[in-house]
Amino acid sequence: MTTPVYEPPRGRNSYLAYVVSCAIGIVFVVWRYVEQLVHSITSGTVAVPIRIRETSAVPQPPGGATVTSDQLVLRAPIADVPGGAIGYIRVGDALEALLVSALIALVAAVAWKISRGGLFDRSTTRILDWLGGAVLAAGFLPSFVRRMGWNWVVSGLGWDGYLPTPVVDHQFLPVYLGLLVVVCFRFALTASQRMVRDQAGLV
Repeated sequence: MTTPVYEPPRGRNSYLAYVVSCAIGIVFVVWRYVEQLVHSITSGTVAVPIRIRETSAVPQPPGGATVTSDQLVLRAPIADVPGGAIGYIRVGDALEALLVSALIALVAAVAWKISRGGLFDRSTTRILDWLGGAVLAAGFLPSFVRRMGWNWVVSGLGWDGYLPTPVVDHQFLPVYLGLLVVVCFRFALTASQRMVRDQAGLV
């Protein structure tokens, strides 16, 4: 009498829910980008986060505590800003939305491949290569392009003396950690693919 072999469930429904969640994330990213673009156009202003000399000329709480700040938000009328600067800012915002959406889509593609039994396919490692490149691009390219536009806005307003500098949130740590995870997973997958090829037909 042969013992029945247990076949674990593939769990495709859970993977499908994961892919759907990724699609919802892409919709949210695009919607947020469009909302900010429409608000900027309808208000006729462009917002630039800037850093100035530290000052206490900000709202103070009662008591002995003192609040100081060196970061403000500059809102300039679009009509007073060079068109090229607006172009850089718009392109940077669009690149951010596009690359973040691409990141989500690539992660969803990996999950979809796994749900279809394609974990050890070579196409899965290619997707991981694209994912690693997208992590680097999403972490640095939008902020680089947007900062060129912000610098142009600040310099074009004709400040005398100390020139405020745009505030750019550097993404070194998230990009570094994300890239480590992707590369580690790719190395593990490549080693597993070799094992699968070496043992093909033995079991």
